[in-house]
Amino acid sequence: MEFISFGALQGDSFIVKSNSTNILIDGGMPSTYGQIREHLDHNGIDAIFITHVDYDHLGGIFNLVNDEELDLTSYQLFMNHPEFPSEYQGEEVGFKHGHSLKGVLEQRGKSFNQVTTNQELTFGNINVVVLSPDEVTVELLYESWESNIIYEDGILKYKKQQTQSGDIINKSSLILLLSCNGSNILMLGDSHAESACTSIKNRGYSAESPLPLNLLKLSHHGSSHNTNEELLALVDCTNYYISTNGGRYNHPDAETIQLLQERAAELGTSFTIYLNYDIEDDIRQRCNFPTSNLLFIEQCSLEYS
Repeated sequence: MEFISFGALQGDSFIVKSNSTNILIDGGMPSTYGQIREHLDHNGIDAIFITHVDYDHLGGIFNLVNDEELDLTSYQLFMNHPEFPSEYQGEEVGFKHGHSLKGVLEQRGKSFNQVTTNQELTFGNINVVVLSPDEVTVELLYESWESNIIYEDGILKYKKQQTQSGDIINKSSLILLLSCNGSNILMLGDSHAESACTSIKNRGYSAESPLPLNLLKLSHHGSSHNTNEELLALVDCTNYYISTNGGRYNHPDAETIQLLQERAAELGTSFTIYLNYDIEDDIRQRCNFPTSNLLFIEQCSLEYS
């Protein structure tokens, strides 16, 4: 199983593939689509998962669904989405001729499939288990979202609603466990640490019997609000991935790096922190504590047999 991270600036966009099976998880920023399209041209795609409705995970998807040269016939698309505009404008979203993203897909004969806890999907020899969100959280997302935005002030009202609903947006993020030939990758999207912990424990894992992982994609670009001690204790993992260029939010947070350092030291081992941008120096400058148990590597493609 191969894990590929696209350069998505401060966003997320990944391919997980095995043999001829390719799964796209998130679309990053609009500029990310060039990398996505190049991969699609050479490898095709079997499924697309959008973890949640946030601009740094959706930008490339706007370009994908509006790419009339791209045949979407064979694609399976998964996202829990409210009615959502179809045009991306920087960090803002506005309507394009009044059509929603859902409407554009319907015009092309496609739609998003809703996904909730404990669904299991198989693509080729890759098994995908949805660990979160549950149906209650998805319903709360729908209830919290403004869908009747008019064109004249659509951008303003969308940004306001995103700010007000940011908590439920991230809480409703998909958590995906991908498995292939005995290898496991956990993709946390922008999920809350509490949601991730609950999801893992609901699968029968604990600190005494942790979830074995080859790679864990840390939530929310390494934000301190999305990783905690309990989460790191619930997984048996020495390889972590952080997707960000640092951006204006200066991710990853020093608090997250300190948690990783302390956990690795507690176990008497080293953790490898993979990055998709050369930001190691920036990270170390923010950390006023030892990081001797952490190895930072900029690497966009990882393989697990």
